[in-house]
Amino acid sequence: MKDKVTIAGALIFAILTSAFVSYARAQTVLIEAEGFENHGGWVVDQQFMDQMGSPFLLAHGLGRPVEDAATTMTLPTVGKYRVWVRTRDWVAPWKAPGAPGKFQLLVNGVPLATVFGTEGAAWHWQDGGTIRVAGSPITLALHDLTGFEGRCDAIVFSADDFTPPNDIEQIKAFRRKLIGLPGEPQDAGNFELVVVGGGMAGTCTAISAARLGLQVALIQNRPVLGGNNSSEVRVHLNGQINLPPYPALGDVVKELDTGLRGNAQPAGNYDDQKKLRVVRAEKNLRLFLNMHAFEVEKVGDRIGAVIARNIENGTELRFAAPLFADCTGDGNLGHLAGADYRMGREGRGQTGESLAPEKS
Repeated sequence: MKDKVTIAGALIFAILTSAFVSYARAQTVLIEAEGFENHGGWVVDQQFMDQMGSPFLLAHGLGRPVEDAATTMTLPTVGKYRVWVRTRDWVAPWKAPGAPGKFQLLVNGVPLATVFGTEGAAWHWQDGGTIRVAGSPITLALHDLTGFEGRCDAIVFSADDFTPPNDIEQIKAFRRKLIGLPGEPQDAGNFELVVVGGGMAGTCTAISAARLGLQVALIQNRPVLGGNNSSEVRVHLNGQINLPPYPALGDVVKELDTGLRGNAQPAGNYDDQKKLRVVRAEKNLRLFLNMHAFEVEKVGDRIGAVIARNIENGTELRFAAPLFADCTGDGNLGHLAGADYRMGREGRGQTGESLAPEKS
């Protein structure tokens, strides 16, 4: 009888503990910075998603504090919450003083006592202390203090002693659960060619293939096309095109070119909208902006599908096709597929080029 009571008691304790854990997690709220309703002067940076698990908001003000990013959110209950902000001191790897990426988190217009971006070389959850919330919804704002690349990935409000995980795989599971993302990516559609990367190379590739009759998907992890020739980077188009033996090579480039020269000029010189208009006019071409390709599925030694994640809301799409073009700036798709690569300049003996260095 005693054993039965003990077993029953243990079972009741397990059920209560399980309920408490579920309830405790229900009292934990995750806010992705890139999902803020108003980014203000902060920009979404997706360059390090593969290393740290997420895009983040960046205060790129060239030394002038940028306008606040702001959003509203609803907490499950009123009361006390501990606040965590995922950030880093981006100059800490070089032991540089000053923490130039400092920023504050404002809750209902009141800054927390903690100044963020002041510690830790690696991405981590910086403790923002506890606050008492009297009502909901509340407003949040990221207030840049320097204009020198402050970084905010996400914010957590927790009503218990929960500390968010720092392990990259645990963070992925944590995010997926709290945001409610589906376990599998959605099907993006049927394509004959998937082009990854919407710089000038990828944009021209996608347009040319679509005009040849292929059903094309163009995946770009920024809100604009053009890469270096966009208003985000501002490098003008230049180069030798329409030359023999391929006199038509360059026609698409000319369609997209504004004819204006000079780097670091006003945004209008690079005419992001013109590129978008040309691409969207192609009936065989579907454009997927703000989508970052982060995973490949292989069939034997060939790529069978690419998985891409939206850099603002985290939704994932699966792109299957018989052909893929890696037009990313750094050969990301090839790397994900396990292709051989090398870094640095080849030696003269490897290429036979007279102008190559003698040694690689």
